[in-house]
Amino acid sequence: MKNVVFLSVYICLSSMLVACEKAPALDNYSGLVNKFVGTGGDGRVAPVASVPFGMMQLGADTRSFGSGYHYNDTTILGFSHLHKSGGGCADFLDILFMPLPQRTAVDEVHELPSQHFRSSFSHEHEEAVPGHYQVDLYGGDVSVELTASRRCGIQRYTYQEAGRMPVLIDLEYGSQCACTIQPEHDVDTVYASFIEQVDSYTVRGYRKSNGWAYHQQVYFYTTFSSPIHSVRFYVDNLPVEEKKSVCGENVKLLLDFEDNRNELVVKTAISGVDMDGAYQNWLAEADGNDFEKVRLEADRNWNELLSQIEVYTSDTKKKELFYTSLHNVMLYPMLFSDVDYRFRGPDEQVHQTDGFDYYGAVIGLWDTFRAACPLAAVLHPGVMGDYVKTALEHDKYAGQLPIWTLSGMETYQMIGIHSMPLITNCFMNGITDFDVERALEAMVHSAMKDTCGYSMGYFVGLENYKKYGYVPCDLEMESTARTLEYAFDDEAIARLAELTGKKEIADFFHQRARNYRNVIDPKTCLARGRDSRGNWRTPFYPLRSEHRKDDYCEGNAWQWTFFVPHDVEGLAAIMGGKQALEARLDSLFQMSSALQGENVSGDISGLIGQYAHGNEPGHHTIYMYNKVGAPHKAQRYVHQVLNTLYDNTPEGICGNEDTGQMSAWYVFSALGFYPMNPVSGQYELGTPSFEEVVIHLPSGKDFKIRAEGLSEQNYLVESVSLNGIRLDRTYITFQELLEGGELVFQMVSSGGHIE
Repeated sequence: MKNVVFLSVYICLSSMLVACEKAPALDNYSGLVNKFVGTGGDGRVAPVASVPFGMMQLGADTRSFGSGYHYNDTTILGFSHLHKSGGGCADFLDILFMPLPQRTAVDEVHELPSQHFRSSFSHEHEEAVPGHYQVDLYGGDVSVELTASRRCGIQRYTYQEAGRMPVLIDLEYGSQCACTIQPEHDVDTVYASFIEQVDSYTVRGYRKSNGWAYHQQVYFYTTFSSPIHSVRFYVDNLPVEEKKSVCGENVKLLLDFEDNRNELVVKTAISGVDMDGAYQNWLAEADGNDFEKVRLEADRNWNELLSQIEVYTSDTKKKELFYTSLHNVMLYPMLFSDVDYRFRGPDEQVHQTDGFDYYGAVIGLWDTFRAACPLAAVLHPGVMGDYVKTALEHDKYAGQLPIWTLSGMETYQMIGIHSMPLITNCFMNGITDFDVERALEAMVHSAMKDTCGYSMGYFVGLENYKKYGYVPCDLEMESTARTLEYAFDDEAIARLAELTGKKEIADFFHQRARNYRNVIDPKTCLARGRDSRGNWRTPFYPLRSEHRKDDYCEGNAWQWTFFVPHDVEGLAAIMGGKQALEARLDSLFQMSSALQGENVSGDISGLIGQYAHGNEPGHHTIYMYNKVGAPHKAQRYVHQVLNTLYDNTPEGICGNEDTGQMSAWYVFSALGFYPMNPVSGQYELGTPSFEEVVIHLPSGKDFKIRAEGLSEQNYLVESVSLNGIRLDRTYITFQELLEGGELVFQMVSSGGHIE
């Protein structure tokens, strides 16, 4: 029987299920999340207290770079209110609080540099679950607990005995290693900060800084459960006497509380708009809510979200990895509007939506368009509808759709303009509660801009791509990768135009989406730099990587050649047919993992041969085997990645988590399918990890997945049926999933698979 399709048999709905452990009760889902997965190695995950899609990520900082937290560190610097858990490039870590030892004499601190105070800690006295974090400081003298709502963070400091309770607020502190677009600001640089005592229970202020994003603004409003006994302001590390407020580039505040209780509760709301916005957020989410009420509400929110997918398995490790991954995905998109729907746009001005949430705090589409956004589109169409509206608001004030934003500001980082597949994928998932015609206009306009903005030392845009049909390697950095990603984005535009009856636009961008062919060398069958005269770059080193200084982006020729998810057949034709492409894929996975270059990209990780699972450009590649008639090979490599490159340990993610994309790959692939091309309307089938899964769709329908005969040995697929009807294809459609039903895999061992 042919390899091009799965063998299929009818599976009777009344057949007996494989015995397995039932999914946990609703109130236990949070307990299945291991928030320390990815906090070690280069995963850049931080065990923050947060709620799904919230603005607030309140967490412990063990370092002032990366995510702010690393499992191998032994001291805590404080607790900052903004993190980018799981990000590649670093930033945030704004508004740092730190409880100090009770014996600290505030009036005797005559100089106060940032990170002056710190405490050792032990993982034995540290806990983290969704919505809650706890750690002991100073040998157990004080226990710190954190919880959060959407825009507010609450800290609870519990001391062993009653007495003075000194607290530091540090507005100088921030990320000291940013992926900046401003070379002069390679670290978080404060250009203005302010703090004042409002009354005996309240302080407020702001922090304005440059870093990865230009002119970030964070405003805060904080109340304490006990009256302030004394205050001591610091400017440029030195005390300033008899002040109620201070401003400057380096501002700190030491507070002292004295009460006959041993507990201090600190409630802080943040805003990107102004201090009044922070106050209104505090009124809406913190006023009248104690620590336990907010913690329980966060737990309820996470349990409700995690229970949308029920997995049945006796393998506790896989269950923990699955729910941890699902949790990580749903930290993003990240809220950036206040309770009154005001937000600060990319023009640095304050705007207001007409009632939708603005998710402009972190728009990391280079990573997340691949699987994280498609997963959220299935499970949270309301959130993703607002995400599309966010992109359109950004377009209104920036003159183009977002590329990579932080704190509402465009960074122009990474390559491509992946708002295009975001919008098209949402539309294909039935999310249409936005101005579709305007969205298409914005996509076309953004795809025709000569100059998008300034990044990595030069202006980036599509002028050369439009002129030559590719990006010439003698005119722009990362030219080959840019060509491939622009071509994919063109296909996303064409698909939306096609679906909305705009034939002329569809035809134009379908044609332009074939520009990838201009950088695939038919002699070497590899993606390769090409100059403005049409000559291939020589000498050519396919295994070479020079991080962000070559023709690729965080990869090499072997890893980038296969980024043609929208036209696998066309790529195969260049290489001499599907068998030739299959052989090329075989080489990718079977060749040496050795890399060449003096500055090899650290993002090339999680290697199987030259396939790099630790970085996003190759996440679709395994599933291309389906398109060349070798689905069994896709199943083998999916199984290998799921079982060797993910683990429930601090080092359990083989690359940067990248705001949910690494985890989204795990979630989809463990279910048994993946959006290889997120604008195709199809999920490519792989190999499921669980005996049974139930996806509770927002529509009220259920989509069930069963794997008959699944075991460690039986991970290959012999046949598949959908709603009792055998499939003669290697995919299911978006619509089939959204309609609910039952997908049944018949599993066999490698020896039993028919090839």
